Amino acid sequence: MESVIDALKAMGKATYLDVAARLDIEPVEALKMLREQKEEGLCDFFDGSWSVGTAKEHQPKRIRPKQPSALVERVLAAMQGQGAMSANQVAEKLGKGSRALNASLGAMCKDGLVLRHVDGKNITWSLAGEPAIKPEQQPAAGEAKAAPVQESKTLEEIIGDIPAFASRPDNLIIPSSRYISIEIRRTKAKLANLQRLQGAVRELRRHKHLLEGLGNELGFGRGTLF
Repeated sequence: MESVIDALKAMGKATYLDVAARLDIEPVEALKMLREQKEEGLCDFFDGSWSVGTAKEHQPKRIRPKQPSALVERVLAAMQGQGAMSANQVAEKLGKGSRALNASLGAMCKDGLVLRHVDGKNITWSLAGEPAIKPEQQPAAGEAKAAPVQESKTLEEIIGDIPAFASRPDNLIIPSSRYISIEIRRTKAKLANLQRLQGAVRELRRHKHLLEGLGNELGFGRGTLF
């Protein structure tokens, strides 16, 4: 038959009612058996339930907070209000070598005291909870990082930049819509002709050796056709 201790081992934590139901006995009898086992130090009652062992064994161990070392305190004081700093900059403030300071900054980062910023090959550090940019480096309120505004051109300058309009009489200021449409059609037609010519030249160059042989037979010198 399963004992009270066996039931607690299987159930982990349980009330005396749970133990009674598992062992199929009266709750009063289960409570009496649990108390007897408690007197022998085999189980105990804590956090509203019974469990194997004593309550002292189940109490969480108190972890003493880690006290920052003197170096850590000096690093924090040197970085306060400075924004993102390289290890060399921190080392210069402390009068130490940056190579040894890198390990300290890495440990401080794991403890959540500083933040690590990587920009390509550049690595900087800043205090946790502080902006990475110093206040005087941050743009003032209302300052927009807008793209540079291009200088506006006059209507005459805009028209003069277009070759088709530059050759018109000086008294022309605004061309008519019809004239613009004609120029567009001419440009499209010229572009289409050039594209067809380009296709024809490519096709001829594919058969360059045949044309050169034909030219030799007809008496043309080398390079006459191409």
